[in-house]
Amino acid sequence: MGRQYGWSLDDAFGRFMAVASAALAVGAVVFVTAHLVESRYHVAVTPPPAMQQAVNAAPAPPPGSRIWLSTEYRPGDQRLTDVVAGGDVMMGSRDSGLNPAIKLGADAAALIGGSLADIFRRADIAFVNLEGPLYDGNGPSAKDCGRCFSFRSPVTYADVLKSLHIGAVSLANNHSGDYGEAGRQSTMAALRARGIAYAGLDRDGARAATLNLKDGRQAAVIAFAPNSGTLDLNDIPAAAARIRALKRTHALVIVSFHGGGEGWDRVHVVHGDEEFAGEDRGDVVAFAHAAVDAGADLVIGQGPHVPRALELYRNHLIAYSLGNFWTYEGVMTYAVSGLGPVLEAWLAPDGSIAGFTIHSTRQAGLGVPHLDSEDEAARYVYYLTQSDFPGTGERIGRAR
Repeated sequence: MGRQYGWSLDDAFGRFMAVASAALAVGAVVFVTAHLVESRYHVAVTPPPAMQQAVNAAPAPPPGSRIWLSTEYRPGDQRLTDVVAGGDVMMGSRDSGLNPAIKLGADAAALIGGSLADIFRRADIAFVNLEGPLYDGNGPSAKDCGRCFSFRSPVTYADVLKSLHIGAVSLANNHSGDYGEAGRQSTMAALRARGIAYAGLDRDGARAATLNLKDGRQAAVIAFAPNSGTLDLNDIPAAAARIRALKRTHALVIVSFHGGGEGWDRVHVVHGDEEFAGEDRGDVVAFAHAAVDAGADLVIGQGPHVPRALELYRNHLIAYSLGNFWTYEGVMTYAVSGLGPVLEAWLAPDGSIAGFTIHSTRQAGLGVPHLDSEDEAARYVYYLTQSDFPGTGERIGRAR
């Protein structure tokens, strides 16, 4: 059974010392902001220069180019389903700081730029991982620890998601329960009121979401995590059974998971079980493969707070981590942690991957995303794909 966890101040400092020591040993650069904000350390570690040089030197498609894999369908074919997925979203929290630019009625395009907003708005399905509750309550955090990383975004932030045309969010993560049942109920009510579907909580009406497609068919979104109150990432047979059941009643099934270690030293996909901060973060490769075997058409990973590789498995696409998309101040946005690959994937009617592209975003300052003309997020993803899944890297290279 997964558990809801948070780091205490001492835990955070101990984690920093361990990571910083390891980072210095391999030539990384360590920046300590270590200022106390609502009793939490903000610590950043950048990757070793050699890794950054390798990313810069690795071959990559031109910015914004489509990787087209289908011989039957061409770009623009109306039979394709356009899915746009971003990573972690926590636009500000009363526990770590609110963005003064997000006022009542704020439009996403005014905050992140019209070009980036339009990528989500044109999609048939737009999806993000909602990292923390939408909750205006004043009670203490539900986490059983000293001074924790805990989030509570204002309920009105759901309006920003609506203005971005987000159709579904995952609530399967280690922060959705930061303020207990009250926080979860408030989040679900805020999303329902704005017509945004949600998935990933282990309760009736919240395990999976159903979305209507333009051709009259239906798509399902389901999400998993190793945390209390969510669908269990580590119970792969049960997860596969749920996915099979959805595939029997839906034309497309999109699976999200929150798993894997965190930080720049966890950018590579591990074949096997991963542990982080004393928590079993799952065997993400085994989970993703089992999900596709059970009928998943697209698998989207969250949790590491950095980009990870892509894999083409049985003609379906797996994105092992889309990093941080919009994590204003409460989550680190330094160096690679500030890179947010936005995946746009075109699915054929049978669910196979017809083509995809990666739109690179970067969070600057306190953490508001904008399109990145240097295309660094995509370069990281393609570099890691070539390293971790060379067969997929080769296929992507041939498709360019």
